[in-house]
Amino acid sequence: MKEFDYVDMLVKMQEIRLFASINVRRTKKGKLTSSQELDILSRIVLADSPMTPMDLSLMTGLSKSSVSQLIDKLEKKNFLTKEYSSQDKRSYILLSTDKGKTELEMTYRYYLEPIYKLRKTIGEERFETLIEKIREANDLLQNRR
Repeated sequence: MKEFDYVDMLVKMQEIRLFASINVRRTKKGKLTSSQELDILSRIVLADSPMTPMDLSLMTGLSKSSVSQLIDKLEKKNFLTKEYSSQDKRSYILLSTDKGKTELEMTYRYYLEPIYKLRKTIGEERFETLIEKIREANDLLQNRR
């Protein structure tokens, strides 16, 4: 297999970074919740089963210590609670509070506006194809870690 030209690959990486920068909104100045905190909170709220810190670390690609710091911040803001296991007091699941759900609802329109605009602009079929390709790439890259 021919080695890829690093200049060409740098240009491609710049395109990926630009795409992420344009489509992942940063939190408005003065807002209480960061985009990473919103990501963690939304994963907890939308999960089919209770989430653990390890689940969040695997899902987000963040280190366990980064996830722990985000959990601590969300807990201090009363957006989530920890429910400890009766068998192992070190183990716990994460539950969103009503205040956390309200924060998520109040912020989601601003946070998701770029991705809604992209879907509207390129059309549903192309949008779904893009998301599927991104999902495939994420799966491939996560399995190689």
